[in-house]
Amino acid sequence: MYISQLSFAQIYGADIGVSSGSPFNDSNGILNIVGVVTNYGTTSEQVTVGLDVHNKIDGSNTTLNDPTFSKIVFPGKESPFKFKIGGDYDVLGKPYILETQMLNEPFYNVVLQNYSNFPVGQYRELVGTLKNIGQVVLQNITVYASVHDKNGSQIDSIKSNIIPILKPGEIKSFSARPDNAVVKYANYFSCAGIALNAPINTLDLGDGRFLTYGLESLAKISNFTYDKASDSISFIADHYNPLGGIVTFEIPQLDNTPNVKIYLDNIGQKDEQITKDGKTIFAKIFVPPKEHSVRITGILNQS
Repeated sequence: MYISQLSFAQIYGADIGVSSGSPFNDSNGILNIVGVVTNYGTTSEQVTVGLDVHNKIDGSNTTLNDPTFSKIVFPGKESPFKFKIGGDYDVLGKPYILETQMLNEPFYNVVLQNYSNFPVGQYRELVGTLKNIGQVVLQNITVYASVHDKNGSQIDSIKSNIIPILKPGEIKSFSARPDNAVVKYANYFSCAGIALNAPINTLDLGDGRFLTYGLESLAKISNFTYDKASDSISFIADHYNPLGGIVTFEIPQLDNTPNVKIYLDNIGQKDEQITKDGKTIFAKIFVPPKEHSVRITGILNQS
């Protein structure tokens, strides 16, 4: 049986689509319902997929809910999901978007993935490596993907082993295996991506020192680095909103007379919005449309 569906949710400006693959019974006799959620919009969304089922024992109907494999589905990205249905239930209809929640978390373009889209070895696995090409510390990483047969139908949703930590410059391997019930049909993988199950808030300053910071924005963040010579953090920001938007940045306040400065495309900001509360320095930065460089000086030497 092959189920194909595409539906959309219009919540908080999001355009979220859901498609369903081919259901299968695994070696334990449990029905697996798989599919993919796609974010066609301009906001980062936490998506919950719903599936209506009938309880054959007490006759009741209920809705199961399942998050996507990636906590956040960023604009232009996809994330698989998988329901496991016990024998006491009959499935009513197809998976659909149950709930979305907009999250103000940036997409860090700091991981280099190296893998083949084609199965490897006896168990037809997705195998490869991840390299942290930034200066931020990444934690609890998994790689996810959809599995397809030779006809292009999705036949499974898979996740890799968890990589507890990936430090700047580190390279670690991963693998993800299709279910035994469908492994012989696995022909290729799609929408392979990474899920970070811990916030990115630690910057490697070198010499064994780290800085805890906060960064919120509906933007793609690249080249996030700290330069010791200029005592500055710099990055490239590309806001998902076609009109541009705000990037909010915060660091610990180290003294009572902070002298933090903000530069956009190497031009100092005259109307910079910087506040402090004695513990934390907050900065709000408007980023125009498309990519722009941001540099914040006075990170450690604030006076």
